[in-house]
Amino acid sequence: MDSGDRVLALGEMYMTESLLPAAGWYPAEHAGGDLRYWDGTAWVEPADEREKRRSAGKTAILAGTVSRKTGLIVTGSALVVGLFLGGGMGGAGAAKEVTSLKEHVTSLETDIAAADTAAAENDTVLEEVRANLDEAYADLDTALDELATATASLTTATSQITDMETAATASQTELDARAARIADLEGQLSSRSVQSPVSQEPVAVAPAAPAYAYYENCTAARSAGAAPVRSGDPGYGRHLDRDGDGVGCE
Repeated sequence: MDSGDRVLALGEMYMTESLLPAAGWYPAEHAGGDLRYWDGTAWVEPADEREKRRSAGKTAILAGTVSRKTGLIVTGSALVVGLFLGGGMGGAGAAKEVTSLKEHVTSLETDIAAADTAAAENDTVLEEVRANLDEAYADLDTALDELATATASLTTATSQITDMETAATASQTELDARAARIADLEGQLSSRSVQSPVSQEPVAVAPAAPAYAYYENCTAARSAGAAPVRSGDPGYGRHLDRDGDGVGCE
């Protein structure tokens, strides 16, 4: 096989079953990195493009009416034109894809900037809410302290009122006892006045009270008929006049 035959065979191999990526074939993201053909406007499935290349190879072989040298020139020219056209279409497709990616990146950057702005605004609102919450907690602590103070004051006042009520009850009991005693004495005096006969005879003058007397208690004073004992009377003493009004053993 001469050099022309080898070149022709290599061209046919390239046009049909080449293991190297042909012009226009690129790793496609949607195919997981597998090779796909880009026709300048869209991706073409491998089977369709392979059929196109096989048809082109058959057409080149059918042109064998020309001389082997002419066929070699045609095949080489077709290869060069294919490489040129494929490279041009591939470059245009790559440029379009890069432009699309740039637009996508710009959109993502815009979204990220908007998200950062929203996050900053949310942080500001959160700080305001935290400040308001801290202020509310401080007001609550103050209110609780005031409530505790008021409760303590109320407890003290309630205790004082209870003591005053107890003292008032004791005073009322003592007043009731005095009133009962006065009523009893008045009754005795009234009874004596009614029972005493009216006499025209001169009333005997009672003997003068002794200049000195001492009564150990009101019972002794009453037994001696000296009750009530007033200040200045014989036998008067502070031990008989508990309330200090000048009248003992009332």
